[in-house]
Amino acid sequence: MINMKRKRIITLISIFVLVSIISGFLFYNVGANGKTNEEVLFDNLEPFFEALNLVRFEYVKKDIDLDKVIQGAIRGMLKALDDPYTRYMDTQALKREQEDMFLGHFGGLGIIISIKDDQLTIISPIEDTPAYRAGIKAGDKIVEIDGKSTEGIGLDEAVNVLRGEKGTEVTLGIKRENVEEVLEITIIRDIIEVKAVKKEVMGKNNTLAYIRITTFNVNTEPELEEVLNEFKKDSDIQGIILDLRNNPGGLLDSAIEIASKFIKEGPIVHIKDRDGIVATIESRGNKYPEWPLFVLINEGSASASEIVAGAVQDSGRGKLLGERTFGKGVVQQVFNLSDGSGVAITTSEYFTPNERSINHIGIEPDILVEPAEDDEQDMQLNKAIQLLEEELR
Repeated sequence: MINMKRKRIITLISIFVLVSIISGFLFYNVGANGKTNEEVLFDNLEPFFEALNLVRFEYVKKDIDLDKVIQGAIRGMLKALDDPYTRYMDTQALKREQEDMFLGHFGGLGIIISIKDDQLTIISPIEDTPAYRAGIKAGDKIVEIDGKSTEGIGLDEAVNVLRGEKGTEVTLGIKRENVEEVLEITIIRDIIEVKAVKKEVMGKNNTLAYIRITTFNVNTEPELEEVLNEFKKDSDIQGIILDLRNNPGGLLDSAIEIASKFIKEGPIVHIKDRDGIVATIESRGNKYPEWPLFVLINEGSASASEIVAGAVQDSGRGKLLGERTFGKGVVQQVFNLSDGSGVAITTSEYFTPNERSINHIGIEPDILVEPAEDDEQDMQLNKAIQLLEEELR
């Protein structure tokens, strides 16, 4: 008992000495006029170290996983910010995030999820994936995974459960707007291949270029440039339909590049940091004709999609058609931690060229068109084709 007490005292002294040294170093650098933010921070950290030490030496089980305890503390700290986009990623989750952005393929269901109103929410199903074919819709709430409630589940924990080997299955309990009962939908996982840009020629005389952008990753800009170069050579093309429906976003720089392909000059987006400093990102210019433009949006259009849609609407470059967008108007940066894990931190807020904040609000279309209930007809696309052909006539 004496040895244990002595060990606890020595450990506590060591921790407090370390805190004091760091505090003193910071204090030395900022001056001695009142308490600094760093001093307040380390004052508040003392109870944490005390609690950690009590867990180490008083908890009934001696063989605790200290890494797991520390990771839990980090998750709890970030969760206390009440920001669903600021989150901790273990080494597996960080690797997965990087693969999604750079490789464009993974094993899973084909859904983009977030925490909205404290519920696990589907931002959008990815086109031509198991979830999309199973009838999953943007806005669906996942209330159960394989019979277990998702109440209080973290975003990365949910992704880890939903991802998996090709051929394995998972059953989701879905709460859908205007549907009373919880829908049980079983989905078989597959390899999800995400092609950023798809194209097609449409219209009565094949004069309309249809471009579907499914995500904003490192491949999106070069893929779009290749498509636009093809359409530029085609003298029959007279108008563009840009489809951003169910596009959950991605890289900020990719959004700026894509918007610049349609908007030759002027602001694309305003970025405001924590100090209130606003940076205006201008169009990077382009070499393409200013074809008449319609942009399709819905509640699954989020983040980078909303940057492009907002820029098109505010610049008057084209018309937005469909439904109100998701409403994610903040930007995250991913920071690597020393153990190979990482944290995604919301570092700034963005505004449309006309300085509109869309966070938790979304962007209203210029032309509201609800989707068909039977899903057999694409009412939004058909309306865009009709209006664009009328405009060209």
